[in-house]
Amino acid sequence: MLFCSLAIGLKLARLPDGATWKSLYGVAILCGIGFTMSLFIGGLAFEGLGTAKLFDERVGILVGTLCSGIVGMAVLHHSLPKKQHTP
Repeated sequence: MLFCSLAIGLKLARLPDGATWKSLYGVAILCGIGFTMSLFIGGLAFEGLGTAKLFDERVGILVGTLCSGIVGMAVLHHSLPKKQHTP
């Protein structure tokens, strides 16, 4: 989000048509899913090191992923325009 804001502020980039700062923020929150899942995969790769708190680490990562998904979805739900249903 920070680097996107800098690039847009310095006129190196622009928001896509129809995008708002709120929707950009929602997508940035959803990026937390990828970050926490990379921590999860890294934890699996180094599982043999004998870490005693491996279960706590995995639960924390999965809770972080769940929170990122829920909060990101909520922000996008409130920031994106609502479609009108025509019968």
